[in-house]
Amino acid sequence: MNTNLQEAYIIHSKAYKETSMLVTFFCRSDGKVTVVAKGSKRPKSKFSGNLEPFQKTQIDFVGKSTLKTLITCDAVGPFNEFCTRVNLYSAFYINELINTMVKSNEDPEGLFDLYEDCMQKLYSSTETEIILRSFELDLLRLLGYEINFSSDYISGGDIDSDSSYSYKAQMGFTKSNGGYKGEDLIEIKKRNFNHNNLLIAKKITKQTLEFYFEELNVNSRSFFK
Repeated sequence: MNTNLQEAYIIHSKAYKETSMLVTFFCRSDGKVTVVAKGSKRPKSKFSGNLEPFQKTQIDFVGKSTLKTLITCDAVGPFNEFCTRVNLYSAFYINELINTMVKSNEDPEGLFDLYEDCMQKLYSSTETEIILRSFELDLLRLLGYEINFSSDYISGGDIDSDSSYSYKAQMGFTKSNGGYKGEDLIEIKKRNFNHNNLLIAKKITKQTLEFYFEELNVNSRSFFK
């Protein structure tokens, strides 16, 4: 029998029929995969305790259709608690971003490591906003939607620290009479975050994500509630 044994994290789950769960894993080799965990709602299920979000697991599944069947799911290492409740909520946000933005047939190269690194930082660090902004920027880059903080999309010239710029998602920045200061954009590109440019980065990434959510027919208002 062919094996699909690999490391994975649960990013979404819901009830399926009377005793089963429909679970979406983010896998190291196969990317986003949705499986049926048959009988997982039963008290003595072999999956009991291992279908929790943020727990690193090793799974195996079978099936030729889009919807696979989960065979095994074993926890890898102990389950860690997030250092703050804000970080817990942020981890759910990261899961929703992956579930929304990553296609089921997306090559996971780089994405899995990015996700895992983000989760590890959320377990232990209180610099939550820096972690989230860095993840959003890197996710957009790996998916081919990178925000260009280096140059003016109309003139092609480098971003000038003494100028101001307006921003359009999918296009980029261009000089304007008001808007974002060039010096802030340069620091965001370098990931030299401070309180002020973190707020700017959040506004820019939110605008960008909303643009692509609209293409995906996702209600961004409920996403960013």
